[in-house]
Amino acid sequence: MKNIITILTFFIGLSLFAQGAQVKNENEDKMNAQFSKAVQETEKILDSKIFNLNEQLTKHTVLIKMKTTVLPFRTVLFKGKANGDDCVLSPNQEDPANNCIRVEVFDFVNSEDGKTEQNLGAKNKFLVLFYEGTSSNAEDPRREPPRKLTKIRSRIYLHNFAEEDINISEVVDNAPNSTPAHDDKIAVFYQHDGYPEYNAPEKQSEKGLGKYSMAGVENTKTNPIRNIFKQTYYIKHLDYFDRLLTKIFDYNDRDGNARYRESNRVLRDSLKY
Repeated sequence: MKNIITILTFFIGLSLFAQGAQVKNENEDKMNAQFSKAVQETEKILDSKIFNLNEQLTKHTVLIKMKTTVLPFRTVLFKGKANGDDCVLSPNQEDPANNCIRVEVFDFVNSEDGKTEQNLGAKNKFLVLFYEGTSSNAEDPRREPPRKLTKIRSRIYLHNFAEEDINISEVVDNAPNSTPAHDDKIAVFYQHDGYPEYNAPEKQSEKGLGKYSMAGVENTKTNPIRNIFKQTYYIKHLDYFDRLLTKIFDYNDRDGNARYRESNRVLRDSLKY
């Protein structure tokens, strides 16, 4: 009897092992079927573009010591000191100890359709650049050398009054100048209509809500979500703010040249008397 039980136990265990191996093989087959070399190669190209844009953003240290008096429409810029993920406004905007720049753009819901006056809601987006160290001793802001970025924080806010809907999306890159591929250092937070609470971690039962790592986002043949994020949003977002910051510098640099020309005109006019 004992021998029969032992034999039955052996065959049951063998059957369960075989079933487990079969399930494992099926899962591996599914994973292999979803693997795409083209998706991986595309991501390498996208990561390289993001890395180059991050390198470009290191050059905006020229704005830290420049007195910015001219800004584009609906744009706010200030400089300050880093405190976690925040850039705290400095009372002295030309302080060499300032190590972060925050630039924010405001708009209204459906403004692109000419419905600004209907007051349908508010939207804004901002970028914060956090730099290593402090400014140099160069008096001319144009000679300020680039500084390595320690962090880039992006935030999108949309409040639709008519639908009583609020969406907040944030992306924090904690190693922008490290290596092109560093998804494990990029955190994303998404909140819809106040849920979940700010910076609450993502739950497995509610994927895509809360705070999660970019490394955990699917990037397969049928769901290249990470590539879509980088290609359709993040690269364009970084490029937009790089161009905006360049424009702000150029505006204020030209403003200084305009004062030179005004001074020359006043001096020239003095020759008339």
